[in-house]
Amino acid sequence: MEIHDHNMMQENMYHKAFDYSSVWDYAETGADTILNKYPDKVVRAVSVQPEEGRMLYRVQDKYSKKLVDARLSMGGEQIAFYPDTAALQNWHREDVKSQFIAQFMHEMHVLHMYMGFGKGGMIFLGFMCLLSFISVVSGMFIYGPFMKKNRFGKIDNRTSSAKWFGWHKFLGIATAAWAALLCFSGVMIVIFSLGYGSYISSAKAEAAKNMSAQVTADNIGLPAAISFINQQFSKDYILSVDMPDKKLNHSRYVFYMTPAKDRPTEFMGQLVFVGADAQGNMQYYTKELPVYLSAAAASLDLHVHNHDTLALKIIWAILDIITIVVIIAGFAGWWKRAAKVNNTSAKSNFSAEVLSNQNIWLMPVWIFGLSVAGMVLPLYGAAGNMEGSAAWTAAFVLCFWQWFRKKQQ
Repeated sequence: MEIHDHNMMQENMYHKAFDYSSVWDYAETGADTILNKYPDKVVRAVSVQPEEGRMLYRVQDKYSKKLVDARLSMGGEQIAFYPDTAALQNWHREDVKSQFIAQFMHEMHVLHMYMGFGKGGMIFLGFMCLLSFISVVSGMFIYGPFMKKNRFGKIDNRTSSAKWFGWHKFLGIATAAWAALLCFSGVMIVIFSLGYGSYISSAKAEAAKNMSAQVTADNIGLPAAISFINQQFSKDYILSVDMPDKKLNHSRYVFYMTPAKDRPTEFMGQLVFVGADAQGNMQYYTKELPVYLSAAAASLDLHVHNHDTLALKIIWAILDIITIVVIIAGFAGWWKRAAKVNNTSAKSNFSAEVLSNQNIWLMPVWIFGLSVAGMVLPLYGAAGNMEGSAAWTAAFVLCFWQWFRKKQQ
């Protein structure tokens, strides 16, 4: 995000922030502004990013026969509208300092999400996250037996392979809770993405079956539909809305609603279909979200929304680097495993006594607890960001202190 913001032209970076309630007051203004400038376009969907002060309009050529379905669709073109200045910005052609950096960051995003292979790539990455989660958890289970005579933080220097494995175990435990939660949330994101697509399909089918064919949105405008939905769902926010389309939603508005809170899960919304009969009486139909989808969506926060500050981003970058070292150390240790680990001429780092489970697990448990706090606390606002940063700092200090103390012995 910092690279993206640094690459943006300064005049495009700062706009007045809105909340989810007030930003929708400008929905029709934004649509009119876009259609006045691009009379050959038609608006298919509207979504909002109020914290950034913008509304995103998915548009399509007026006479195009290509179906552009739902706000999460990759089809169509998006135009950003900024209510504070009435400015328009093609969302896929931002004014940037370097097109190369912008394209590079986009490609990295696509690789991270889909490996460039769409849904198949996302499923593959989810499977790899599952394998990684199993690897981390199983590594924690076998950690104890390997540490019967070697205290946490003590690196066995008797052979090259033992040294690599020592670092692998030490740094692996230091990052275990973070890596496990990150991998688990990655799996849940894939489950959410696949399940949410299924939910959208079933909700549309049920709406078509349960709503009268005469209930359409042909005779109501977007502001009236927004006002109606706000009255019916006063405790919810509107994330986005699909415009009426005969083929896609039987000429009804499709609203994506989420419970009102400080930081809504912007990727998910409960579908609400809105139309009116010939007399202008407004009606709606909705399908409840499955419980498992709400649980899976909560994992998004652990993966995306708990490192918003620069300090936390630096901490996560350090954790990424340490994890890479853990992987390299594991490979290097196995590569050198043929070395004689019982070389009596080498200095022994082993403790004379067999350690108890309490001695083996005391420090790791403290680090696990601080790591979980560092993952969860930032989800609770500015104070949580500071507390989370403090928890991560304490975990790092504890690891360094233990390693330094054992090195001196």
